[in-house]
Amino acid sequence: MTLAFWEPVRDILQATSRDIGNRAKAGIAKAILAIVAAGLLLSAGLVALAQTVGYPIAALVFAAVFALLALVAHLIGRVLARRQAQRIAHAKSRAEADLALATSVARSTLPFLPLVAFVAAFALGRRT
Repeated sequence: MTLAFWEPVRDILQATSRDIGNRAKAGIAKAILAIVAAGLLLSAGLVALAQTVGYPIAALVFAAVFALLALVAHLIGRVLARRQAQRIAHAKSRAEADLALATSVARSTLPFLPLVAFVAAFALGRRT
């Protein structure tokens, strides 16, 4: 026997998990089709360029273009990694500042601890 409260939560979780699964399947299908399309376009481009300038020069041109694309992707990755490292360092410094603030507040409230204990004991004693 399940509680009535948990049935809507279960339904939401099931629908969400199904939606995530369907999105993942669609994403994988799109990626496969994009890879196939890119392969066909590359082969068509290589054949067309090979007919006009010859195969060895066409292969060198394609190799140079892909080397340039790899270099650009590497540089973009380095920039993104540097930004992520800056975000992590900022979050770490913010967490350290929050911890220092909490520590200083806890230390400054330490003298009031006996008073708080007395008031709590008094309140609990009056309750019975």
